[in-house]
Amino acid sequence: MAIEIKELRIKVTVNEEANHQMSDLNSNSPKLKELKASLIQECTKKVLEHIKERAER
Repeated sequence: MAIEIKELRIKVTVNEEANHQMSDLNSNSPKLKELKASLIQECTKKVLEHIKERAER
């Protein structure tokens, strides 16, 4: 079953200290890959929770 996302809201908090630490990461860094995977997992979880809530209505 295809899912159509009509609206996507992204909230971001910038922490200057963390920003300096992130500047040390390069595109092949295992830590960067871990962070990307974590972000994708969290977004997917939120989307699925939203779909479940709508299905229960």
